[in-house]
Amino acid sequence: MQNQYCRKSVLAIMLGCATGAAAAQSSVTLYGVIDAGLLYTNHAATGSGSQVQLATGGISPSIWGFRGVEDLGGGMKAIFDLEGHFSSNSGTMTSGPGFSSEIFRRQANVGLSTAWGTLTLGRQYSPSLLAALTTDPRGMKENLSGLYPWAYTQLAAPGDAMGAGTSPSNDVGVFIGNAVQYSNTLGPVWMAAAYSFGGVAGSLKRGNEISLGATYTGPLTVSATYQSIADSVTGANISQLWSAGIAVPYGPVTGKFNYVDVIDRAVNGSDISTVRSFGAGIDYRWSSANTATLAGYYNAYRGAHNSAAKALVLSNDYSLSKRTTLYGQLAYIDAGAVGTVDPLEGLKTSILAGGTASAARTVVANVGIKHSF
Repeated sequence: MQNQYCRKSVLAIMLGCATGAAAAQSSVTLYGVIDAGLLYTNHAATGSGSQVQLATGGISPSIWGFRGVEDLGGGMKAIFDLEGHFSSNSGTMTSGPGFSSEIFRRQANVGLSTAWGTLTLGRQYSPSLLAALTTDPRGMKENLSGLYPWAYTQLAAPGDAMGAGTSPSNDVGVFIGNAVQYSNTLGPVWMAAAYSFGGVAGSLKRGNEISLGATYTGPLTVSATYQSIADSVTGANISQLWSAGIAVPYGPVTGKFNYVDVIDRAVNGSDISTVRSFGAGIDYRWSSANTATLAGYYNAYRGAHNSAAKALVLSNDYSLSKRTTLYGQLAYIDAGAVGTVDPLEGLKTSILAGGTASAARTVVANVGIKHSF
């Protein structure tokens, strides 16, 4: 779910054609990423022993999609994006909580792009996530990053995944269905706003989602976001998130800091939990092909039970080419003591893809390859 998949095209197989008397240019791009590697955990989820397994999505999700552009003239373009998510281990599609048959889980949208901005309709990335990943210490990488406290605190979806309420179009606060989004870049400032319709007769509030994101990119990068998810029955905000972050480059080194605050509520308005996530890190580009990252996360849970998870992650990405990267990452995670009132407490403070650490102190090592096409 990195920035390169969300706001930049991945160049791949081009199927181009010229149409119309004015020879308007149209193109459809097939693109994707396959990420696979070996994952070691010193405490397996099913017992006290260690485990080595093949793992999909070490630093990137495995995705595939089609992206199309048609030049309509006068600076206007018609655009579309269809993007699915799959497991490189099995080749099967992955669906969000409460969903079961999403061919294009990540994106399925169409719109118009002009000099005054871009308007898209359909399923798309949350603009708040797109802004926050620019300052997350690990860029919201698919594993061992700030992505999972973000996602696990916003699980309201069909099937009542959060235990507090439902929103028919929300998918872990990362993807938004039934949405209209406007985005624009004005000099160094990028900003976007998305509104997801709840689809409930007689109400624009029930089940809706609002997502706002903005970044400033100049001598430094600054991000700010807001996101709210409303219950489809009562219309009450059952999840509210805001975040702010900064990234400061200095030669080959970039320092990053990100803060995320999420309140989850029951449908009666009472608070279930507040999760505050702090992330800080340094990227060091020590050669033309190598970038090392050291990042730390402190995720505090406040509710019927108070807990905190702490993690330290050291990683290195080695670029064999513009499309192929070898990576290694090592993490130490102290999950702390988890309560039983909120069944998702451990998940809400976890940086692990797919679940919480199985022991209070866990070591995770991962090596793999990512190839873009």
